[in-house]
Amino acid sequence: MSRTPNEHAESVTAGRLRERCRAVGLPVWRCLVDGTVVEHPTTRGLAGLWLGAGMIERLMGRAVHAWRGEDPGAPMRLFDGCWLLGMPERVAGRIAGYHVAMALSHEALYSEHFLAACSGAQLDAPATRHALEPLARHTAASVGDLGRLMRWMAADLDELAGATRGLSDFTDALTFSYETIDLLYALGRSMSRPERPDVFVRRALVSLQSVLDFYWIGAAFIDDDRMLPGVSGTAVLEHDARIDTYSVEKALRRMLETHGDPEGGEIHESFPGAGALGGPQAYCVPLTRSGRVIGVLAAGDKHGDDPQVSTFDTGLIDAAACQISPFLETTALYAEQHAMFMGTLSALTSAIDAKDPYTCGHSARVAYLAAALAQRVGLDGDTVERVHIAGLVHDVGKIGVPEAVLGKAGRLTDEEFDRIKQHPAIGNKILQGIPALRDVLPGVLYHHERWDGKGYPTGRAGEDIPLFARLIGIADTFDAMSSSRSYRAAMPREKVLAEIRRCGGTQFDPRLVEPFLGIDLGEYDNMLRSATGPDYGLGEAA
Repeated sequence: MSRTPNEHAESVTAGRLRERCRAVGLPVWRCLVDGTVVEHPTTRGLAGLWLGAGMIERLMGRAVHAWRGEDPGAPMRLFDGCWLLGMPERVAGRIAGYHVAMALSHEALYSEHFLAACSGAQLDAPATRHALEPLARHTAASVGDLGRLMRWMAADLDELAGATRGLSDFTDALTFSYETIDLLYALGRSMSRPERPDVFVRRALVSLQSVLDFYWIGAAFIDDDRMLPGVSGTAVLEHDARIDTYSVEKALRRMLETHGDPEGGEIHESFPGAGALGGPQAYCVPLTRSGRVIGVLAAGDKHGDDPQVSTFDTGLIDAAACQISPFLETTALYAEQHAMFMGTLSALTSAIDAKDPYTCGHSARVAYLAAALAQRVGLDGDTVERVHIAGLVHDVGKIGVPEAVLGKAGRLTDEEFDRIKQHPAIGNKILQGIPALRDVLPGVLYHHERWDGKGYPTGRAGEDIPLFARLIGIADTFDAMSSSRSYRAAMPREKVLAEIRRCGGTQFDPRLVEPFLGIDLGEYDNMLRSATGPDYGLGEAA
């Protein structure tokens, strides 16, 4: 298993200590506090065999055990001409073991213990003595000073290791802060589209997977269109292609059903569908609204250096959840406001159409046709919706036109027609005070202008007529010819289409005519039937 940064720092410190001991002729062991040897000297040849002899290790083990987990202080005499220098190895401030260096003098190579160790290891004593002579260069007088120097060096290295650990912890904290800020910034940029919660959730998962080592990250939501418009009842996954998405989605939904605590996340040690490619753990955090769990955000199959879910992982996932939950609440409020706004517009247009029984549903049909045309000419979804709204309110100015004029069966007088021609300007004035409708005002004010400049109220021509108005103009004329009025019956469909084609370049923008003629009118005909009944004027020509 790979080491953590702190473990790596401690390993480097221990390595430096052993290297420096060897450089001054001190073989070094690493022992636990009970004297068990966990690392042997790296000395080779006969010298190494003697240092590894069972008798030597037993003597040293007893000596280390006698330290009882305390600082050994001064060098310990092991036998004549042989001393042990113990340097504590601390973990979290507590002595967890020792680095034990051996200092030999020339006297040690002629002691009974030397000969006994050679005999026990079946080593030739003269040859072994010759191999150890380069190490036997210390004296009783020098060992005390050497012990103090080694202890100071060990303390300095411990301090360095502590600083390295502190730097590593600071780096981790800094990395977490950076990743959190970057994640929140990325999510914040996506919050400008509250009408697309599915896109926001997907981007949140992509952002998380780009910084975390999980083979899959997913979210699942309860089935409630009112609370979760756009994502109700769905499960969303970002995953490695090798992941069994069916199992993960099934487990996500089960976790959603059973996660009753809205306050915090939970690490699942055994997660169905997880562990196929990475670690078996999965982390799940609830998404809430008003204290109710409305979804879950989870990640699993962790890979990389550490397969266990870490505080770094949970911190970032928690941060994402803290953004997703309020965004979904904002989305629901936005959807409610939008529905209320559209309902108000529909009520307003219905009131306008009700002034003339012959134009029932006219505004809704014009809005549908104008939006369909906007879509066919390649406008984006947001603009198509704004064209639809402009179509709904294009005749709002007829509120200011007397019903007697609007519903007159015979020919209008010049004065009456002048009253009719005022409705675009009246509508523009009525809607000016509504900030949410400012961008649709050109469609309202200029929808009766003509491409050749013979329209009203300003006589604009060609490209000077705003696009919204050109789109609504052709839709308005089509519906007027297709529906019965007080002064005439509806025209047959083929004649209406022929008239639209004929007026391209005079009344209508010629570039809009062919796209309009390509619109599927099935839904439009349903709207017309709904407003006027089955006999709606198209007859056999429909």
